[in-house]
This record gives sequence, structure tokens and C-alpha cells, in this order.
Amino acid sequence: MASSKNGLSPVVVFLLGAASATALIVFVFTSTARPAWPTPETTPTRRQDKAATTVPCAPRAKATAGSDSEMHRAARTNQTGGDNDDEFARMVRRAAMEDRTVIMTSVNEAWAAPGSLMDSFLESFRVGENISHFVQHIVVVAMDEGALRRCRAMHPHCYLLLPEVAGLDLSGAKSYMTKDYLDLVWSKLKLQQRILELGYNLLFTDVDLAWFRNPMVHITAAADITTSSDFYFGDPDDLGNYPNTGFIYFKATARNARAMAYWHAARRRFPGEHDQFVFNEIKRELAAGAGVGVRIRFIDTAVVSGFCQLGRDLNRIATVHMTCCVGLENKLHDLRNVIRDWRRYAARPRWEQQMGKIGWTFEGGKCIH
Repeated sequence: MASSKNGLSPVVVFLLGAASATALIVFVFTSTARPAWPTPETTPTRRQDKAATTVPCAPRAKATAGSDSEMHRAARTNQTGGDNDDEFARMVRRAAMEDRTVIMTSVNEAWAAPGSLMDSFLESFRVGENISHFVQHIVVVAMDEGALRRCRAMHPHCYLLLPEVAGLDLSGAKSYMTKDYLDLVWSKLKLQQRILELGYNLLFTDVDLAWFRNPMVHITAAADITTSSDFYFGDPDDLGNYPNTGFIYFKATARNARAMAYWHAARRRFPGEHDQFVFNEIKRELAAGAGVGVRIRFIDTAVVSGFCQLGRDLNRIATVHMTCCVGLENKLHDLRNVIRDWRRYAARPRWEQQMGKIGWTFEGGKCIH
């Protein structure tokens, strides 16, 4: 009893000691533990800690030449839309219409010279009916350096196509059906095929041709190839019509790319002939089911016309081609006269135009008849 009076009970001492130890443990735990939920102050720290601890420990993938090239190819595909992208492909993309159609023509230095065929060709778009916007969709293929320089001085889309034969000079006014002339007209076919392989519709137009109205309204989506005609006999599906490949449209299909390659390869079977002659010779092969199997459609010469079979009604005319006309000077002379006649027609009131009495004058024509 004396001890209880003079000091604390052993039980009390034990309880006090236990309470002190518990308080110490709680204090230490709460001072070092993180909150159980993220807070604005703690969340960034936890992300940094995670980054600091996991990234250095993650194994690095071993790079290989194959995987690296595949990665770069994928990046180029996503950025530009194709693996084999180059200057020509970029130009085609810039020139293409919303429906992915590209107009293409080709010139050499003689045709692109000031006052020559290219000037008259582009002038026709300016004087025609609501067709000036088509100029921005034309890719001009230059066959030599002189043509390229002249083209770049007046047009945004110019591309130099080097001849297949090294050292071949295609700059002059080549005489019809000479070897240089044939090399000139055949050189463009592979580039036309390239446009199709890039996934663009192609409308090729010769430069000795005047546009006055939109000829595309006469191109049907039902056909793979739509071509103008030298001689048209009334049925657009009749393979007996005689084509003129100086105005020809190709839909962007793999079938048409094969047709283009087939056409180019057929040159070996017809040595000394131009591309249009060969196309006429193989048109039934191209259309045959056992062959390429394309549908070819011909445009009436009353609307997409030429000197071989000239449309006389200016209310219907869309284009006029200097066909059945040999010689640069003769073509240029008559092309200027045709544009002059169109200007005269376009200047008259609508009611007078519709009477159908305003036509070609044929004044001083070299080839027009």
C-alpha cells in the first residue's frame, strides 16, 4: 500500500508507455506517407518519379535498316500520299482538280516560242466561255530546256521530260513523221502512264488545239478511255470511228495504266509509225475481254472538232484541233484564224449567235476547209 501512495501504479505506467509508443508510430507514418488520392501538388511529382524510374529501365528496340526504311516510307506516305514521290508527283498534285483530273500538254522550244502554238493555246482559254480556270490545272511537259524556260515564264506547272535517247534534240520544228518527230510524240506516253499510276485521271490535249467551251461535259464516266475523233460515224461506241489521240481522256484505273503500257509497247510492232496510228491499230485489242478489256468511247466531231471533219455550228463547238494539217506555220496560221473567228462570234448578241449564221470564215486558210 505504501508504493501506491508514493508512486504510479505499474498498470498505469504500462498504459502510458503503450500510448506513447502508439503516438510515435502514428506521427512517423503520417509524416512520410503520401495521400491515398492525387492532389495538384503530388500528381506531377508522381509522374516525374515514374518517368525517372521507368524510361531508363525500358529496353531500347534494336534498329535495323529494314525497319528504319519502313518507318520513313510510312512517314512519307502519311505526309505526301505516296512512296515514290518526286517533283513530277508534287506538280501533278498541285495541278489536279477536285475530282483528281489533270490536263496535260507537251511542247518543244519551237511550239513554246513567243507568238507560237503555246501562246495561242493559252489565249483560247481566255476568250472561251467560262473555261479560263482550267489553265491552273494544266501540266505543260517541256521536251527541251528552251521550252522549259519559256513555259516557266508564263505558266506555274512546267516539267522537263528528257528524251529516252541520250543526246536527242527535240527543240526544233520537227517535220511530220520524221524520226525526231516520232521520238517527240512517243516520249510523252510514259509520263501519261505515270499520272495514271499516281491515281489521277488524265486529259491529254495537244497544244495545236483551241478550247472554247468545256469539253469535259462530253466525257462519260461509263468509259475507261474517251477520245476525240478524226472521223466520226455517228455511234460513240463504234470502234470503226477513227481516233485522234491529241485529245484523249483516261480514268485513273489499273486497267488504263495497263492499256497505256500496252500501247507504248506496241510501238515495236509498228516501226516508223506515230502513237495515234498505233492506237487505232490496237484499239480492238485494248477493248477485247481477252486483252486489257477497256471500254473506248469516241466524241462527236461536231463538238470536239478538228480540220479532218470540222464542226460548222459554233453554238456546239467545244474545241478545234489543227488536224489534217502539216507544218508548224500552217497550223499556227489557221489556229490564229480560228480564234479570231471565235472572238467575232462571241462578240455578237446571244440571239444572233443562236440563229446559227455566224461560222468560220475560212479566209486565207492553209488547212481549214
